[in-house]
Amino acid sequence: MAADGRDLEFDDPAGLTADNAGQRQRGGDGDGETGKMERMREGSQGVRTHDGHRWRFVDTGPGDPYFNMALDEAVTRKVARGMAPPTVRVYGWEPAAVSIGYAQCAQQAIDLRKCARQGIPVVRRLTGGRAVLHQREVTYSVIAGRRQWDPSATVTGIYKHIGLALVAGLRTLGIEAELSRPRPERAASPRRSGEIQPCFSSVGRYEVMVEGRKLVGSAQRWLGEAVLQHGSVLLGAEHSRLAELLPGEQARSGSPEARRLSAKTVSLGDLLSRPVAHTEVARALRYGFERILGGKLEDGPISPEEDTLARSLIKDRYGQLAWTLRI
Repeated sequence: MAADGRDLEFDDPAGLTADNAGQRQRGGDGDGETGKMERMREGSQGVRTHDGHRWRFVDTGPGDPYFNMALDEAVTRKVARGMAPPTVRVYGWEPAAVSIGYAQCAQQAIDLRKCARQGIPVVRRLTGGRAVLHQREVTYSVIAGRRQWDPSATVTGIYKHIGLALVAGLRTLGIEAELSRPRPERAASPRRSGEIQPCFSSVGRYEVMVEGRKLVGSAQRWLGEAVLQHGSVLLGAEHSRLAELLPGEQARSGSPEARRLSAKTVSLGDLLSRPVAHTEVARALRYGFERILGGKLEDGPISPEEDTLARSLIKDRYGQLAWTLRI
C-alpha cells in the first residue's frame, strides 16, 4: 500500500496473482521455467536495490530453532544499520519446533508441558501471527532496508512483492501456485481470544495458495529502517500435528482445528506425490526472487558479526523462558 493508501503495483508479467490467472494457460511458460532459471543465473549481473546495494542469498540449512529466530533478528538489525546487505535466506529446523507469534500468550497458544514431554522446543518469533509447528519445511526470510525497496513500499506492497517471488519459484517445480488476495472474516486478536487458531488454518492477504489451499504461511515485522518477512514452505503434512499440541479441548482427536488444518493446507509432497528435498526448494525460491527482483542474487555467507550477535540474542532473549512466556 502506498503512502496515499493505494496498493503498490509490482510487475506481474507471468500472471502470478489470482487476478491474472485467467489470462494465461495453465501448465507454465512454453520456454520452460528450468531453462529460464539457468539462463538467468549464467547471464545476469548481481541485482541492486534502489539505493545501490546488492542482494545476498544464504542457505544456512537445518538449524537450531533458537538460532534460526535469533539470526533473522541479527541480520535485520545489521541491515537496518547499513552493516549487512539485503538478504534472502533459506533454512530448516533441527529439531522440529513450535514458534509462536510475538503478541501471543504462550499458555493460550500451545500446551507447553506437552511440548516439553515430547521434546519439542517452543520459541517466540519477532514477527506476529499464530503458532506454527516447523517440521519438514523450507523456511525463507527476506530482509531489506526501507530504502532498498521501492521508496513508497509498505507492509501490503512488500507482502505482494515477496509473494510474487515465491509463486515464480514454485512454478519451476511444476506447482500451479497463485498469489491470492482474499477478504476473510476478521480474526480474533491473538491477545484476546481464548481459542487460538494455528497460522496455517487462517488466510491473510497475498497468501500463496494452490487450488484454494495454503502452501506458504508468512509473517512480517518492521525493525527500525529494515523489514523482516519470513515464512514456511510446507514439504509434508507434519505441520498439522500442531493440533495435538494445542491446550485443553482444542487438542482432542478430530478437533475442529485438526480438521481445519487438514482442509485448508497442502504440501509440496502432496502436490508432487514424491519426497521433496530442501536443496530443490531452495534453488527454486532463489530463482523466483531473481526473476522478480530482476537479476542474480550473490552468494554470501553470514558474517562473523551477524553470527556473534545471533548467539548473544539466544543468550539474552530467544533461549530464555522469560522471553517465551513474555514475563
